[in-house]
Order: sequence, then structure tokens, then C-alpha cells
Amino acid sequence: MNRPRRNIHREKVSVGDWKATIKRLWHYLANSRKFLVIVFLLTVITTVVTIVGTRINGIVIDRYISHHQLHTLLLVCGIMAIVYVIASVAVYFQNSLMISVAQSTSAAIRQDVFKNLQHQPMRYFDTHDNGDVMSRLTNDVDNINSALMQTFVQLFTGIISIIGMGAAMLWLSPVLFAITLLATVATYLFSRGVARLTQKAFMTQQVALGSLNTQIEESVSGKQVVQLFNHLDATQAHFDETNRRYTHAAFIAQALSSIIGPFNNMTNNVAYVLITAVGAASILGHVGSITVGVIFTFLIYLRNFTGPINNLLDLINTLQLSLVSAQRVFELIDAPRESDLPDAVAVTHTDGAVAFDHVSFAYDDTRTILHDIDLQAKPGAVVALVGPTGAGKTTIMNLLTNLYPLQQGRVLLDDRDVTTIKRANLRHLITVVQQESYLFTLSIRENIRLGRPEATDAEVEQAAIEANAHTFITQLPNGYDTMLSENASALSIGQRQLLSIARAFVTQAPILVLDEATAAIDSNTEALIQAAMSKLMQGKTSFVIAHRLSTIQAADLILVIDQGHVIERGTHESLLAQNGFYAQLYNAQFDA
Repeated sequence: MNRPRRNIHREKVSVGDWKATIKRLWHYLANSRKFLVIVFLLTVITTVVTIVGTRINGIVIDRYISHHQLHTLLLVCGIMAIVYVIASVAVYFQNSLMISVAQSTSAAIRQDVFKNLQHQPMRYFDTHDNGDVMSRLTNDVDNINSALMQTFVQLFTGIISIIGMGAAMLWLSPVLFAITLLATVATYLFSRGVARLTQKAFMTQQVALGSLNTQIEESVSGKQVVQLFNHLDATQAHFDETNRRYTHAAFIAQALSSIIGPFNNMTNNVAYVLITAVGAASILGHVGSITVGVIFTFLIYLRNFTGPINNLLDLINTLQLSLVSAQRVFELIDAPRESDLPDAVAVTHTDGAVAFDHVSFAYDDTRTILHDIDLQAKPGAVVALVGPTGAGKTTIMNLLTNLYPLQQGRVLLDDRDVTTIKRANLRHLITVVQQESYLFTLSIRENIRLGRPEATDAEVEQAAIEANAHTFITQLPNGYDTMLSENASALSIGQRQLLSIARAFVTQAPILVLDEATAAIDSNTEALIQAAMSKLMQGKTSFVIAHRLSTIQAADLILVIDQGHVIERGTHESLLAQNGFYAQLYNAQFDA
């Protein structure tokens, strides 16, 4: 089997266009904007309640407490308690609405990511780590969800509170407000400078997380190989290094963002001291209209003013991480899809005539894998492809299903270039039974029915009978309704292959590709599979990729592939008579 080299695409660490990213997120919030308006109004209500309630506290100090008006004081306190309860209810509803908005928005983004991922060409998966792709679909989308659910309300509340409290402080005492404004400007300038550094740091962190997920995914998927080859120490060392890089990247990002909080606290404390000192001096010197109640009110306003600023600065961590995640998610959503040619036609029937017309191909546009492949298969013919591992046999069949674009030549189906046929129709006409059969976490019945979703239960069971799989299926506890675990790990390799053949039977496609379907199978199971494949091939144009030459002696045409070239072609007898490469392979297998 010839696979592309793992020329993994490493994403560039770029902070990108943040305005465009935010605009894109805002587009996803289109269906929830009425809820955002309600959240905005509830936030305004709670902010007004806080401003008015705080000012009333100051008035209470100056008028009622100092003049011992206990009855009025109790009445005002009761009214304020009711108002604050109403504000608390408003906060609950605004949080509930934002949770709903965040979940629906995340679901829409996740759906778009998965939908586009399903339509990516095979070259995308050849050049991207599985772990990084999974990280974008899970971790990055979750980061967006957390930002919307946890920070959006705080952002709304913070901005409105800053504006409202700022206006109240300016009205209450312009002098004291000027001190507050100086501290705020200093915090803003410092935070802006640090934010520029942390943006790239968070992008580096997420890229490192993708690499870590890839390492974990490979280690779990290949756990048996790791143990059989006693590769535990090397795998652990590799993981430790990947984990170290991620930990270092996360530490840098978090450490940079954490600088903002202490600096902001320092400037706030300085502002508290200056306001208290200036206010006390004004009262003692009888300058202006500042009273004890005004200072009390102003300090609470200041706390409600700087508190949201502190929260917003603390949110820089989450916001930047979510923007980085959004950028990575949108990169996947925007990745070019596998698309048909504009003039591609729907073909629902084929006679089964296949031709490769001087086809050359390279996975990465640099190293040519196939060189001038030329073959013709008549309807109903059996064509076998043999040769050493890595010769290009599987690649030839990948081109038949139009999984990759050609560099040169054409692949024809009934004299029609396959690139002019809609891919969905083309792949409905061709069934592939791969060497490594993949089964999903579904029932056995649904796994077989994947070949043709509209197939009836009777057709599914008949396909299993034809594939010699019915016997072992009925011996399972729940028969055809037995749920399979990940990739049917509880079944043997041979049983999984029989289910793949059953899937091919139910598909009823006129063209069949058997890609080393009997590799790594014991002799008893191989006999069952060979019998099933013989029935499956009847009346179909069949391409058989095989290492065991005993399985393809009856083929109408055998192509011998080596290093991407067709070096011999003919029937089994004619190739043996040539005493060439095929004869050497055949004699080597049977001498052994």
C-alpha cells in the first residue's frame, strides 16, 4: 500500500485579524440578538439600581443617621432591600439567557466545523494531525462556549457599569473623578501593551495543545503496537517532551496575562488613598460640597467602577484564548471543500468499463508516485494489481474514486472522465473493501446498512448470509442488534472483514475494489472470505489488490506495479511464461 508521506501542515502562529474574528462571531449570534437585547436591558436595570442604591446610602449617612431619623431610615432600608431583590432576579435571568445563547451558538459553530470537515479532500487529512483537528472541534469550540457563557454577561455588565458609575462619579465630584480617570488611563495603557504580547502567546499555546492531543490520540489508538514493541519508555519520553512544550507555552501565556491584575490593583489602591486624602482635606478645610456621605458614596462608586475594570482585565485571558480558538475554528470552516466541477453530471448507471489513460500522480506535487499508468478493464472483468508494498497499488484505486486530483492523464468510466461525474454518484457506483475494515459505534445491522441506507432488514441479513457472516452474527448476544465498540475491537480481524464484505453486498455497486482484503487473516477465515468475495465479484468489474498471488490466478488481467510503474501485464500463465518479476514473486511465495 502506498501512502503519502506525513508532511504535516503546521499552523503558523499568527494572531490574525481580531476584528474580522469578532465580526464572524457576531454573525453567529444573529439568531440570538433579541436575547442579547433583553440581557442588555436587564444589565442596564441592575446598573441603575446599583447607582441609585449607592447614592441613597450616602444620603442616609448625611441626613438620617446623623439626624437620628430611625423610622425614615428603616423605611428607606426596606425599599432598598426590595429593589436589590429585584436586581438579583434580573441578574439570574440575564445569566440564564446567556447560557442559552452560548450553547446554541456553540452548537451552530460545531455543526459548521463538522459539516465542512466531512467535505474536506483526502489531502487535507494527509497533511493535518488528527489530534489538532479534534482539538479544534472540541477544545476550541468549548473555549468559545465558555467565553460566551461566562464572560459575555460580565462584559456587558462591566461596560455598562463603567459608563454608569463613571457618569455618577463625575456628577458627584469632578475633582475626585479626575483622580479616578488618571488611574484608569494608566491601567488601560499598561494592559494594552501586555495584551499585544499575550495574543501570540495564546496562539502558541493552542497550537501546542493540538500537538499534545495528537500525541494522546496516537498513543491510545496504537496502544497495542506500543506494548508489543516494548515502546513504552520512548512513547512516554515523547509525550513528556510534547507535554513540556505545551506546559511552557501555557505558562508563558498565563504569566503574561496575570501581570495585568496586580498592576491594576496597585493603581486602584493608590486611587483609593488619594480620593480619601483629598476628600478628607476638603471636609476639614470646608472646601467645596464634599461630605462624609459623598466620600462614602464615591468610594463605593469607585469600587463598582474599578471592579468591572478588574474583571474585564481578568477576562483578557479568557477572551484572547477564545479569540485564538475562534480563529482556529474558522480556519477549518473556511478550508476549501472537495467540490465537483461546475459541469459535473449525475451518473446513476455504468456498464463497468474502466480505463486509466497515461495517468501520473503525486501526493504533494513534488514526488511522483505513479508514472504513466495505462490500463483498460472491460465490463465484468477482473483486474489484479500486484507488487511490493509501497508500489502504488492502492493509490491507483484511490484515483478511480476521484479521492485525489491528477497531475497528468485521465481516469475514465464508460469513456467518461471521472472528474466530470458528481462524486456522490461516482462513489455510489464503486464499492471498496479495504485491508483495514472500519466499523462504527453502531449496531451490526446499521454498520452493514451503511452501504445502502435504504436497505431493508431482510436485505441486510441476506447480504450477511452471502458474505458468510450470518453464522457468527447470530451467535452474538443480540445478533444483528449487537452494538459494536470503537472500531469493533471485540471482533476478530476476520469477522470485521466479513462485515465489510456484507456491507459491499448490500451496496450493489457495479464496480468492486478489494484492497488486500485477505491480508492478516488465518487460513480458515480466508477460505470464508475468498468464497464471499467470489460471489461478490460475480457480474461486477473487479479490481483486486493482493499480496497472496494464489488468490488472483483466475484474473483476466494482472498488472505488476513497482515504484509507480507498470512493469508487466498479462494473465497468470503469460506472466509466468515471461519468467520476470511476477514469476519471481510467485515462485518465492510457493517455494516458501
